[in-house]
Amino acid sequence: MPATRASSAPLPTEVSLARIISQGLIPATVAPDVVAAVSRQLAIQGQQVSAVPHALLVRAPAATPADVEAAFARGDLVRSWPMRGTVHITAAADHHWLRAALMHRTDAWVRRSEADYGVDTALCERAAEVALGLIEDQGPLMRSVLLAAWQEAGLMEAFRGEDVSSYRRRHLLVRLQREGILVQGPRSGNEHLVMDARDLPDADSGPAGADVAHGGTGHRAACAHIAYRYAASHGPVSAEDLARWTTLPKTQAARALEDAVELGEEPATAGPEGAGEPAGSRVPLVRAVAEGGARGGLRPLGPGESAPKAGLLYMRADLPDLLSAHRSAAQATHFLGSFDELHVGYKDRSCLTDEDGERLICPASNGMFRPILVDRGRLVAVRPVGEGLLWKGGAAPSARVERDVNRAVSRMEQRLAG
Repeated sequence: MPATRASSAPLPTEVSLARIISQGLIPATVAPDVVAAVSRQLAIQGQQVSAVPHALLVRAPAATPADVEAAFARGDLVRSWPMRGTVHITAAADHHWLRAALMHRTDAWVRRSEADYGVDTALCERAAEVALGLIEDQGPLMRSVLLAAWQEAGLMEAFRGEDVSSYRRRHLLVRLQREGILVQGPRSGNEHLVMDARDLPDADSGPAGADVAHGGTGHRAACAHIAYRYAASHGPVSAEDLARWTTLPKTQAARALEDAVELGEEPATAGPEGAGEPAGSRVPLVRAVAEGGARGGLRPLGPGESAPKAGLLYMRADLPDLLSAHRSAAQATHFLGSFDELHVGYKDRSCLTDEDGERLICPASNGMFRPILVDRGRLVAVRPVGEGLLWKGGAAPSARVERDVNRAVSRMEQRLAG
C-alpha cells in the first residue's frame, strides 16, 4: 500500500488548484459559517491568535469578525494542542476524540518533561486542581492569572537545584490541555482564555465511537475518520502529507487513507451538531496520481487500476468535476493569513511554491510564517503584518497580478476590520 512520492519532481500546479477547491476557498465550496469551516477542515492551525479570523473568514465569506468571536465565546470553537505539538482550532465536538486518538504521539515529550523538569503526574494533578478551582470561582482565565496561581501554589519550585519555572509553565499548560482537562475558549485581546474542557463532548462521542485512544478498539476507525476529513478538505494529499499533519507513522497514515476510501463509500451517520458532515452527505474519496511535473496534470485512478509504488494521492471523488467547472475561481487571487492550511497543511508544497518561495514565507528559523498571496495556484507575494507587499522574484509578475493582489488585500482588510 505505498503512498509516498519517491520522485523529487514538483507536483503540478493543477494539484494546487485542486487543493484551493478542497480547502473551501472558492464560492462553490465555501462554508456557511465559521464553525462549519473549521469542522470541514477538522483542525486549522492556530498558533498566531491574530491570524485565526483571517483563516476562518476566507472560508466563510458570509461571516464577520464578530461571528468568530461569538463562536469562541459560545464554546463552539476551541483552541488547544490536539495533535502535532502545535496549536490548532477545532470544533468543540471534535476536540476530545481527536485529542484522544493522537495523544500517544506526544508520549515521549511527556517522559522528557518529567525527567528534565519534574512535570510528573502528581504535579499535574495539583496544577489541574488549582486551575479548575480558580475557573469555577472566576470563569475562563487569562494565562497570566493561571500562571500566577500556579506560582502561588508552589508549583514552580526549583528542580534538582535549577530554576525550571519557565519550562514548567509551558509544559503544564500544554499537558493539561493534551490530557483533556483544560482548553482555550473565549478570546480576550490577543489571547484565548483558559477554561474547563470537561464539559465538551467527550472522546466517546466522536464519529468512530468509543475507545479511540491508541491501543483501543476504536483507534483504527478514528484514524480513518481523521484521514477522511483531512483528504476531503485538503486533497489531493499523500500518506506523507497526512503523516506530517498528524505525526502518525507513514505506514499507519497510508493504512488510514485506504480505510478512509472505504469509509467514503459508506453513508455518513448523524453525529453531534457541528461535528463534520450531516448524515448521508459523505463524498467518496478516490486515489489519484500526478503526472508530468510542474506543468502536468492530476489523474484519478480508474476502477481496478493498480496503485503506483510511489506518488499515490487521495482526494474527494468530485474534485475533477469541481475543478473543471470552477477553474477560474481557483485560479483567482487569494489572500491568506499566516499559517494558513493551504500552505502549512502539507508536507509536499511544491505545487504552491519553490524553495525561494518557502524562504519568503518563513525567512527566519523561528517558524513564524507570513501571510501569502496566491494567484493561478502559485505563490506570488507575501505581506508581513504591518508591512507592504514583498513580491516573489522582487517585483509583480504583471500589472494584472499587481492589481488583483491589491484588490484581494483590500477586500480582506475591510472584512477583518468588521
